[in-house]
Amino acid sequence: MKKILILSVLTTMLVASQADLIKRIDLLEREIAELKKLALQNSDDVAEVMPILEKVEKKTILDKLNFSPELELRTDKLDYTNNKIDGEDTKIQSGSLAGQQRRDDYSKYFNPAASVRFRLNMSAELDDKVKFNGRMLFMYSTQSYQRLCILSRDIKTVTSSSAFDVDRAYFDYSPNKNSKNAFTFSFGLLPTTGGTPMQYGQSTTRKSMFPSLVFDMNTFGLIATQKLADDSFLRAIIAKAYTLRPNFYPYQCNRENIDNANVVGLYYDAKYNFLGKSLLSFGVNMLHDLRAHPYLGPDVTADNANILGNILTYGVGIDIEKFAKTDATVFLHTALSNPHGNGKTDDYQIDPSNPSSETTVDGNVGFSTASYAKGEMLKDNGYAIYLGTKYDISNSLSLGAEYNYGSKYWFSATQGEDMYNKLATRGHVGEAYITWQFYKHLYAKFGYLYTKEQYTGSGWHFGEPAKKDATQSVGYLSITAKY
Repeated sequence: MKKILILSVLTTMLVASQADLIKRIDLLEREIAELKKLALQNSDDVAEVMPILEKVEKKTILDKLNFSPELELRTDKLDYTNNKIDGEDTKIQSGSLAGQQRRDDYSKYFNPAASVRFRLNMSAELDDKVKFNGRMLFMYSTQSYQRLCILSRDIKTVTSSSAFDVDRAYFDYSPNKNSKNAFTFSFGLLPTTGGTPMQYGQSTTRKSMFPSLVFDMNTFGLIATQKLADDSFLRAIIAKAYTLRPNFYPYQCNRENIDNANVVGLYYDAKYNFLGKSLLSFGVNMLHDLRAHPYLGPDVTADNANILGNILTYGVGIDIEKFAKTDATVFLHTALSNPHGNGKTDDYQIDPSNPSSETTVDGNVGFSTASYAKGEMLKDNGYAIYLGTKYDISNSLSLGAEYNYGSKYWFSATQGEDMYNKLATRGHVGEAYITWQFYKHLYAKFGYLYTKEQYTGSGWHFGEPAKKDATQSVGYLSITAKY
C-alpha cells in the first residue's frame, strides 16, 4: 500500500511539473513579446535589449524541439544468377575472364554483409500555425567493396563505406489549422519516401503522403494539402527529384536516373470503414524532363545525357487494417506508367564494330554491345500490381507476405526508401517475413526476398527491353530500435 501511495504522489508531482513547465514557457513567450514591443517603442534601448531577447527566444524554440532516434542493425545474404539476355553478346576484353560473357550466363554469391542505419527524427510545434520536421541519416555497410551493378560481372566500389545526409527538413504552415477545411502549405526537403503500404513490413507508421508504388523518391519543393473532410485530403506537389549518396544503396547502382527531374502530382486519400479500417488512395504523378543514366553511364548533367521526355504514372490502392474483424492487414495497389518521349535518344551501346574499345560510336562510356543499351524514351505503357498481407499472431509476433509484378515496359519512380528497389522490377517479386517485438520499441525481423526478372531495364525509362532470365534471392535479419 505504501508503494502505491508513493507512486501516486510521484506521478502527481510529475504531471504537475510538466504542466507548470508548459505554463512557464507560455509566460516567457508572452514576456518576450512585450519586451520586444517596449524595446521598439524606445529606439535608444533596441541595440541593448534585442540580443538578450533573441538569446531567450532561441532557448524557448530549442525547448520545443523533439528528437526521436531510430537504429537498425542488419545483415543480408544476396545470391544473383543471370542465365540469359536476348541479343546479349558483350565479351570481357582482358584479364583471366577474357572472352567470357560479361552480362549473362554467370552467377554471383555475395558474402554475408552487415549494415547499420541511424535516423534522428526531429519535430517542433513552433506556434499554433507553423510546424517543423526533419530527419538526419547515417549509414555504414560492409557491402561497398563488392557492390554489384546487377547487369554485369563488374564489381563497383564507392569512395567510402559510410555516409551522412539529411533527407527531410520542411515546414508546415496551416493558417486555419482548426478549420474543418484546413489548408497546409509545406516546403523544403519533403516527406515523399516510405509511403503506403511499405509501413506494414517496416512495423512503423506511414512516412510519406503518397503511395509508394507510384511515387517514392527524395524531393525538395512544395506540397499543398487541402482537408476536404475529417478523413479525406487532396494534395498537390511541385518539386525536384534527387537521390541520396550511393553509400545508402549498397546493392544497386541504378538510382540516379530521376535526378533533376521535375515532379508534378495530384493525389487524394480518404479513410473510411470498409471491411475494417480502410485507406483509399489514388492520384497521378508526372516526371518531367527525364534524363537517361544507366548503370555504367556518365553523369546525368553531362551534355550527352539527353532529356528524353516525360512519364505520367497513375495509381490507385486500398489498405485495410483489422480486415473482416480479424488481426490481419491486407493491401492491394496498382499503377500504370504512361511515357511521352520527345524523339531524342541516348546511346550507351558499345560500338559493335569495335567492342574492345568499350565505348560508344561517339567515344562515350558504353556498357553493352546489345541494342537495348540505346534508344528513345519507352514507347509503350507499363503496369504493376503490389499486394500483401500481415497477420498479428500476438501483440508481439507478426507474419507478413508481399508480392509485386511489373510488366515489360513498367517504370516506377521508386528510388527512395527500399534498399533493393523491388517495386521497379520488370518481373515477379515475392517477400515473406516474421516480425518480433521482443521489448517495447525493440523489433527483430527475419525475411526472404526472391526476384525473377523477365526483362532488362528495371528502373530504366529508355530503350527497347530485351527478354531476361535472372533471379535474386536475399535472406536478411535485422534488429531495430524506434523511439
